[in-house]
Amino acid sequence: MRKLAFALLVLPLLIGCASTSKAPVERSEEAKRFEKHPDKAVVYLYRTGRVVGAAGQIQVKINGIEAGGTGPGTFFRWELNPGTYSFMSSTAESSRVVELNVKAGEHYFLRQDARVGVNAGRVTLVEKDEKAGMKEINGCQLIVSAYKQE
Repeated sequence: MRKLAFALLVLPLLIGCASTSKAPVERSEEAKRFEKHPDKAVVYLYRTGRVVGAAGQIQVKINGIEAGGTGPGTFFRWELNPGTYSFMSSTAESSRVVELNVKAGEHYFLRQDARVGVNAGRVTLVEKDEKAGMKEINGCQLIVSAYKQE
């Protein structure tokens, strides 16, 4: 009976698991130098390697445009024109939106977390300060984003 209960809990996580496109190690290490861009804002969205919700991928959109999905221990890095952007993270069960007004030459850090839900994971998305963001990203791997700024 315990094995059946375990299988019923784990199976949905495995079915919902999707792979992320990891960038080459060199690009990931370059992104972790946290160099600022004089004409653009640099935004990092990351997900630490927590056990809860680890199997599922969390989808990300910027201004309603698909950017890709994160897995545990991964991050995105975007160089964006100054302006206001809406970042949305979502699962089948919940979504969170953070709006940022970004400025050239600045860094911005968004931490995404997965929590246990009824049928799928629940998501949180919060802005972090530069010190905390840099520290937490150092344990993560850069992933390739589908988002291309027009």
